Amino acid sequence: MKSIFVLFAFLIGVFASCDSILEISDNLDESGALYEKGLFSSEENIEGVLNGVYAKFASQFYNGGSFFQMTSSNTPYFSSGGPKGETFTDFDIPTELTQLFQTWVAMYECIDSANQFIESIAIYAADMPSTPTNLGQAHFLRALTYFDLVRVWGEVPLRIEPANKETLFFPKSSKQEIYNQIVLDLKEAKRLLPAENYKPGRPKSHAAAGYLAKVYMAMATEFDNGTDYWTLARTEAISVVGKYELVGSYAELFEEGNKNTVESIFEIQYSSTGTSAVSNVLTTVTAPGKSIYNRRSNGGGLRINKMAFHDHYKDYGIARDTASIHPDTRIPVTYISESFTQIIAPITIKKLYPIVFGNTGVNYIKKYQEETNTNINSGRNRIMFRYADLLLMLAEIENEIGDKEVAKDYIEQVLDRADGYSDTLYELSNIEGITDVDELRERIMIERIYELLGEGHEWFDLRRQTIDGVSFLENRILRRQELMQTGGDDFAGTKKVSYGPIHNKNLQFVLDDPSILQKNMRFPIPLNEILGNNALNFSDDQNTGY
Repeated sequence: MKSIFVLFAFLIGVFASCDSILEISDNLDESGALYEKGLFSSEENIEGVLNGVYAKFASQFYNGGSFFQMTSSNTPYFSSGGPKGETFTDFDIPTELTQLFQTWVAMYECIDSANQFIESIAIYAADMPSTPTNLGQAHFLRALTYFDLVRVWGEVPLRIEPANKETLFFPKSSKQEIYNQIVLDLKEAKRLLPAENYKPGRPKSHAAAGYLAKVYMAMATEFDNGTDYWTLARTEAISVVGKYELVGSYAELFEEGNKNTVESIFEIQYSSTGTSAVSNVLTTVTAPGKSIYNRRSNGGGLRINKMAFHDHYKDYGIARDTASIHPDTRIPVTYISESFTQIIAPITIKKLYPIVFGNTGVNYIKKYQEETNTNINSGRNRIMFRYADLLLMLAEIENEIGDKEVAKDYIEQVLDRADGYSDTLYELSNIEGITDVDELRERIMIERIYELLGEGHEWFDLRRQTIDGVSFLENRILRRQELMQTGGDDFAGTKKVSYGPIHNKNLQFVLDDPSILQKNMRFPIPLNEILGNNALNFSDDQNTGY
């Protein structure tokens, strides 16, 4: 990790632009120590240093675009061209991929920044009134970053102290050790953070409790060590009920300029100002360029394969014709479908699914649209965790514990908000008639897709749960293959349906070779990390199949 760690690297938002990075070498001299002390000498300065930790968490290569695009592309619901997506779409991720290493580095930079902050504030500002809240935020961000790392890569180096020359090379820790640290950090964040709003978009103690529930749910399906993680998850999730609420309409959630709503549990704050540093490219990644959804010249590298849109009708028993209007208000908010017009010359109409099929039979994510912004950075915040997600988590938890009726009540709350008519969507779902735990589990996971599509949860959900003994990932690939067969597409009629080289790709090879499916349960450890970290070696430390 010699290419990753410096002893001190923060973005100092108070003093300079988001581009400015302070780096202090391994051998702190007296002036360096004095400067570090100065950074923690006032509330204003400390806020600037903490903003730097948030900046690392929100960076382009982490939550601002790359990690989102790579994980989304590595699912049957999305596909993507270019270096940040195509090999993930192909379920064939090379260990030497530059973008993979850039994201790994960005995540460990965030962790090292949090480690530095936690250590330094205890030394220089232990008695300041804001220190507990500031410490809670640093623990919170470190926990979330490790939660991403352990789910995507499995065993990784676990650093909870600032790096220096003596600790430059660090071996991997077990998944249990990493999860235990995540739990400790979130418990500390829950203890230190306020229960009430204190700054727009900053996490409250309830956010830490909600993420603890997510972590325990992941542990419930990861470990079989006698711990009742589902009950632990329920305790934490229940404590968050009523602390947030669903906004009145689904469309309101994603209206441009509507930030930090009553539904938002945690939301990354972005600004479109500045052109030299790229932070948030989610609009460019998801929305087609030269359109009312994204006025930049490029865009839409990440596309929705047709299974999501098609089954969003099929799973509620809606036939898509002039007489059957879908009551689900999430559809026009989530998908750019049928066609869009390029508004910059040459003016052309681009047809989409369900008008065209095959490689071009795709949709785009509409949730990050920007009608006027042309800056390099999107001004849209990224909602990382919201109350509807928590309700569906509770539905899953109750189903696993054994109370299917309570589980259904939580699903109904989510569907009633999405219902454009009067209490018809839940009825159309036929959830009320489900009596089998596995069948209800599958339906809950599908409901998570329709509620949260394009918000960055798909990769994790697909690998976390099993349906009738197979991973949800395999379950959904099987469904996609079924859809692509002759007569499988309800919208196609007599029109030709064909696989594409990138979008709506034939994934039968993943089903035919269990080793391909197994290796894609994780990302590979980047080759540069193994070559640069003397505590790792390729034969022992690379993930299975790579």
